[in-house]
Amino acid sequence: MTAPAPNAASAPHGGLWTVIVRELGMIAHSPFMMLFVFILPLCMFALLTAIFWQEIPRDLPVAVCDRDNSALSRRLARFMDASPALAVTSRVQDVEEGASLIRQGRAYAIIHLPAGLEHDALRGEAPAVTVYFNNQWLLTSGVINRAVRDVIGYASAGADVRMRMARGESPAQALEHYEPIRMDQHLLFNPNMNYRYFLLPALLPVLFQIFVVLVMVRATGGEFRYGTAGGWLAAAGGRPWLAILGKALPYTVAFFVLGIFMWSLLIRFCNVPLHGSLPVLLAGTAAFILAYQSMGCLLVALGANLRFANTAAGFYCGPAFAFAGITFPVIALPIPAQVWSNLLPLKHFVLILMQQAMQGAPPQASGPPLFALMAFAFVPPLIFIPRMGRFMRDASTWGRL
Repeated sequence: MTAPAPNAASAPHGGLWTVIVRELGMIAHSPFMMLFVFILPLCMFALLTAIFWQEIPRDLPVAVCDRDNSALSRRLARFMDASPALAVTSRVQDVEEGASLIRQGRAYAIIHLPAGLEHDALRGEAPAVTVYFNNQWLLTSGVINRAVRDVIGYASAGADVRMRMARGESPAQALEHYEPIRMDQHLLFNPNMNYRYFLLPALLPVLFQIFVVLVMVRATGGEFRYGTAGGWLAAAGGRPWLAILGKALPYTVAFFVLGIFMWSLLIRFCNVPLHGSLPVLLAGTAAFILAYQSMGCLLVALGANLRFANTAAGFYCGPAFAFAGITFPVIALPIPAQVWSNLLPLKHFVLILMQQAMQGAPPQASGPPLFALMAFAFVPPLIFIPRMGRFMRDASTWGRL
């Protein structure tokens, strides 16, 4: 049964401000909205900032298996322990004992110094120091691998240079002969391998998008779930587009203020660099919020079913981090995964973030991803406004789970 549609005659003074005031009253009386708009985002921002406060992983526990027990092997073990990234917390008799420590979570790697290490090194036979680590922990294993390689390289260089000097070469000649061809590295944008710069600016927007979508789904879907969609439409004078606009605006403003706080936290408190344009970054933040509000409304309009919309929102936002090109390059993904990546506003926002915050790209370089975010914001309304308008007028769609 279809209920008669509320219209401007039944609400002659309805309009944008009426919808906004109505929504502000609903927010004030909704523990869910107070929690998801104001409290939880700040708590999650604080939690992630605390997690990544240590800019570079340090003192990762490793086990050393010294089968040589020579002056060289003991010196290598001391160098490992002195490395900022490593802490030698265990000394084991064999590799199996070290593997047991890894399985127990008491060590991240085993460094095996073989018997005859010093003897072979003195004979110039280049003995191997073996490192066993769990490569499922990509970040941890990468840090350990780099730290051990640096220690071995430093120790090997020192030993080779000393041997050449003992044969009568000058220090300059010894260094030149040790490394006749050198690699000149220039690390761009994050030269210190700072994980706070790498992960924190990406993880905060990942959480941000979840809150924006869930709040918008709850705000619009709740009108149908609790049978208040008629009053919502009446407050807008019978105009669905005005009802949706008035409902979204308070959350847009609240989330934009939260976005400004997020950037203040990152740039001022966490020392994340801003080499590009702050206005472009803020414009991208506003477009990012509008894009996810629009997608939240679209999910509700697919069936006017709050349970379905919440489930779809989780499916849409949950795995977004994996497809945003943060830890795995989008260009290396299979074609279907690349298509899905481009259907996520997060991917385009992360691109703006990297260009303007880290890389110092000119503002026009962020034009395409900014345009993509605007498309997410303003194309879906062409679909969901007519559908949601029909649901607002059809009382048989109200009260669904």
